[in-house]
Amino acid sequence: MGKSETVDESDESVEDAEEEPEEEVEEGDCGSSWVLTYGITGRIDITNTPLGIGNAFADVGGLATDELVLRIPDDGGKPAEGPVVLTSMDLVQDFNVSVELGGEIAIESYLTTGASDQCGVSTGVLNGSSIEWDQCTYGTKHGTNEWSPDEGSTGPGCMQDYKIEGVVECIDDSLLVTCGAGWLDEGVNELDCTYNQPMLGLAFDSAELESFTMSGGDVGVEVPTYTNNRTWMSLEGELKSMTLEPTPACLCTE
Repeated sequence: MGKSETVDESDESVEDAEEEPEEEVEEGDCGSSWVLTYGITGRIDITNTPLGIGNAFADVGGLATDELVLRIPDDGGKPAEGPVVLTSMDLVQDFNVSVELGGEIAIESYLTTGASDQCGVSTGVLNGSSIEWDQCTYGTKHGTNEWSPDEGSTGPGCMQDYKIEGVVECIDDSLLVTCGAGWLDEGVNELDCTYNQPMLGLAFDSAELESFTMSGGDVGVEVPTYTNNRTWMSLEGELKSMTLEPTPACLCTE
């Protein structure tokens, strides 16, 4: 999944993406740090659907815009262990799942997801070839189908202000089940929400940090939803660039 996938730079969804103005960075007086940008791919797993009839998975990511960006310490011109911040993540979730139950019932999703802040959307520690995030506490309904973005999670290790926007379309041609069983309206369901998203640790292939897998669960980290299921996201990343840049003032410590 993902590592051998080629990215078509002419993909329409990439061409149509509007360029955001670059955020002005106020440089601090604490030197420079490394900015590592990874192209990401992943997988969405849907479980705990009614009677298990809608359980499915789909690959996501692989577009030029699908990226995760870290900022890590510098030690004499080389990346070093220590405090790390995730400054941005962007991932398009464009996938279809369907089941045959006296006719087809299908879910078609096109969602843009992500968070961005030069001062960090989550914090953690790089130790050797792995990153462990700081505390992130799930909402009380976590572990049930009722855990939603309205509750999300809290703590500096969660991805702050993670935004999901787009549509989930339910196409109901089944005689045995309806969109309502999944807490969806038949047709287009618009989604626009912002919450704090938990993360799992990043396990790198080596101390050179050239690729990672988001580890720690059988099917990835759980994502809260408004639908009658439990949803999970796994990620892999391949290093695209590594640059030494002035550290923003907001990341300097006294």
